Amino acid sequence: MKDSTETTIPTAFLVAGPSNSTYTNIVRSVEAQLREILDVAIVNIIPSQIVNLKSAIKFINNQVTDAALTIEEDDMSKHEQSSRRLNYDLQILGDHVRFHSTAKIILAFHDSETLDESLLNDIIKLVVRQNTYAHMTHIFANPLSVLLKDPLPAQTFQKELYEYVRNLDSFRQHVEDLIAQKDFDRAKNLLHDNSVLHKEVEQGIKKSKIAIKSLILAVELFTSIQKSLNNSATEPWCNLYIKAMAGQLKDSAIVKDTLLAVRKLPSDAMTTLLADLADSPLPDMLVLHNEVRQLQSDCEGTEPLRSKHDTNYAGLRTTIVSHKVQLSKQSAALSKQDLLYSNIVDRVDGILVKYLQETLITPQELFLHEILIYDFKSPHREVFAPKPRHAMERALSSPGDYLGCSCCSGTQRGLSATHPVTSILYQLFLESGAIINTSDLWSAFNTIVESEDNDDEDAEQERTLALFSQALAELKYMSMITSSRKKADHLAKVLWNGL
Repeated sequence: MKDSTETTIPTAFLVAGPSNSTYTNIVRSVEAQLREILDVAIVNIIPSQIVNLKSAIKFINNQVTDAALTIEEDDMSKHEQSSRRLNYDLQILGDHVRFHSTAKIILAFHDSETLDESLLNDIIKLVVRQNTYAHMTHIFANPLSVLLKDPLPAQTFQKELYEYVRNLDSFRQHVEDLIAQKDFDRAKNLLHDNSVLHKEVEQGIKKSKIAIKSLILAVELFTSIQKSLNNSATEPWCNLYIKAMAGQLKDSAIVKDTLLAVRKLPSDAMTTLLADLADSPLPDMLVLHNEVRQLQSDCEGTEPLRSKHDTNYAGLRTTIVSHKVQLSKQSAALSKQDLLYSNIVDRVDGILVKYLQETLITPQELFLHEILIYDFKSPHREVFAPKPRHAMERALSSPGDYLGCSCCSGTQRGLSATHPVTSILYQLFLESGAIINTSDLWSAFNTIVESEDNDDEDAEQERTLALFSQALAELKYMSMITSSRKKADHLAKVLWNGL
């Protein structure tokens, strides 16, 4: 592996002659001498044992970890022994290096001239760059999370980051709101002046953070209210949190039912609830608590005071209309203390409704909410085991979805001369079989791309051929096609769309 202080990878060619035993003995001797100086691990890679990058990484992992088990099996960490990672995950190698403090890992390629050049290049790139890639994943696949630093220094912003923020849906909505308010200068400065955008982002993140914290606090307060009611139909905090973060809690049935239950509380239960809410952000809870207690003490009876919203005390009223008997609910007469208590209940209800309406916002409507919240179910998996295949196929099939240009946006999926040349060749690639005749592929590509208005046919032919070579090289780079071993002038399809 590449040392962090080096700018190049140390490489050596070892010529041992035609005898395999001589080569093996030399490798073992080199490994023994190096182990006397520092802790190293040598992986002897034989080309016949690896056919692709996946099998190569699996082979390297097995060679390094098996050697460690043989030498110091008792010292292996429980984490390594119980690891459930895939055997071609380079994180296994990284964990081994950290646990054993391995100074270097030496890859020895036996008969390296027989190893496919592209495979060798991929192995070196993947092994050397793995630590850098893992370091980048602290942002959980959300590069905008770097803006959560407080305070936010101006040097944090790169030019690309400004453009990233300007393409966010919440930023565009913010600019549209400014235009609707006829604040044209501010909207223009946000679009063109990076220093103005920096200040707006810093202030916007602070405001949105406060709103989300208030939302979470409201969920916790609502949970405590449910517990005070001793209602069997309470909903767990996690469900309330999910609904709140989706903007579905404010007008939900559970909120309406809970508020109705609060309005129906007798005075003794209301006293307990107000005492629980005395230290909450709700105003006047302690004052209302003392007022209810004072009413109870002034009451001559032992029964608790009841609210006008409590239907348990309502009776049935019988009326006869057109020889038909009709039944309707009628509230029982309320005493003076009950009426005073009902007024206090209405004040409590008003405070609760106002607080929940203000705090149970829709997070997706906040400015720069994309920076603060995300809904990835498994962010680590998205980063360490990404699946770009679908995005690549969609980009090649419908380039207008990504480029946004007029020449591509109006076209449907399929062949179009206005598409990028790689997309055109990709569509021809999809229509071909497992083995593709290069000449036929070139003829079809030339028919689509070649301009009919060009007077210089030779120059146009050279231009088209250069574009064809470029597109073909890009498809090879994406491992979609490779040279056929059966026919020299044919290509072999490696990937199929959707498979």
